[in-house]
Amino acid sequence: MAFMVRKRTVLMILFALVLVLSICMMFLGNSPKVTYNKQLNPSDLEKTSTTQANTDDVKMQSIKNLESDFFIDYKLERDRLRSQEADYLRELINNPNVSNESKEKAQQDLITLSQKIEKEMITENLIKAKGFENAVVFFSDEFINIVVKADGLLPKDVAQITDVATKTSGVTVDKITIIERK
Repeated sequence: MAFMVRKRTVLMILFALVLVLSICMMFLGNSPKVTYNKQLNPSDLEKTSTTQANTDDVKMQSIKNLESDFFIDYKLERDRLRSQEADYLRELINNPNVSNESKEKAQQDLITLSQKIEKEMITENLIKAKGFENAVVFFSDEFINIVVKADGLLPKDVAQITDVATKTSGVTVDKITIIERK
């Protein structure tokens, strides 16, 4: 039984580490920085063709894709970690060498995990329904962290997001963190 506790402890430490690193990356603003240094002469403007315009469109689309990749990457990583945690709990539940008490605890943890995933998904979808392009929600035991794709959050936007989060989770406003990501 001591081996299983260690394995779970290691798993939880890794999960916490990934979470902390993800949050640090959000705060550091690890978004792609785009600079444009080309100087144009008036004669160059006359030579510009539709091919150049198409190339610029492709570049702008690539920049937009990089910006939205944060949300996709975060959700994929979160889902992967949650899947690993659920698999581990299922292994405990199905292991004949594990005590009934440990199996019951694993079953309860699996139910809690499923409820957390459901709340996160509902909250993300409701935030999108309020008109935001994308959102990532992470529920911890007592706090909610929300990253919203927006270009300047107004107080009414924060109020809408907070309202959705409190209604879906029951967590008080002071335990909700909203982070704006462009």
